[in-house]
Amino acid sequence: IAILAAMLLPALARAKAKAQQTVCLSNLKQWGLADSMYVSDYNERFPFPRYQADAAPADADNPTWIDIAAYHYNTKPVVGDDVWFNALPSYISGRPMYDWALSQNKAIFNATSSRNIFTCPTTTAQGIDALDQGTQHGFMEIGQRPLFSYGMNSKATANESIGLASSIPCKTTMVIHPSAFVLFADTRYRSLEAPYYAGAADQYPNGNSVDLGTPQNYTTRFSSRHNQGGQITFSDGHAAFYKYNYVVSDGTAVAPNGQTVVAGHDPGRADINWDCQGNPVTN
Repeated sequence: IAILAAMLLPALARAKAKAQQTVCLSNLKQWGLADSMYVSDYNERFPFPRYQADAAPADADNPTWIDIAAYHYNTKPVVGDDVWFNALPSYISGRPMYDWALSQNKAIFNATSSRNIFTCPTTTAQGIDALDQGTQHGFMEIGQRPLFSYGMNSKATANESIGLASSIPCKTTMVIHPSAFVLFADTRYRSLEAPYYAGAADQYPNGNSVDLGTPQNYTTRFSSRHNQGGQITFSDGHAAFYKYNYVVSDGTAVAPNGQTVVAGHDPGRADINWDCQGNPVTN
């Protein structure tokens, strides 16, 4: 019996991980579907990946439940309804984040008992590392803020600024390669997640290495939680799995222009564009 158990348990663990990954991929496809309906209604304009500067720039990475509710219900005019996590859920029978923020059940948003399109089952199964709970390290505290399993591409226009009112919202007409342009991706949920390639500014425990569960995403926050890889949704609606070392430069990748790409950044793959124009993102 012990021998059989030893043989079966690894197989069962792999099957469970695969099932979780399948649910996650389905969630990401749903976000892609929601986005396609949204842009059709809003003059081909994509929602924002985060709160913009005229809302509350300090809350771009980890908006609290209190702030999310206040921006929608207490601000005139309403702030932040053009952010993806508020704008898209209703298109796929989900609840906008501001609606979750008023709910008495928001504490279960990231709990294992909660099933919603914001949450990857792998993240809930892994739980939150105690190391990441402090406000100076991850701020991964259930009940304080929504912890995002998925993030929207924050480099759509390559140099999108969170601090300038002149930021140009990305539109479908600006996208050169819809099948390669990243919309959503798995977001890092644990600072000790590996592999993780980081440049000097993001070496653990600094920078993006401890910016966890954020609503916006780029290679510096791409997750490797699914068998050393993560999943990406593209603007043409399809979603797929990629190994982490394909999506993120390890410091030796060479960009199309011949330059070596800093660790943690965009290696300039033809089939994975973070910039809507198809250019490698250099920051």
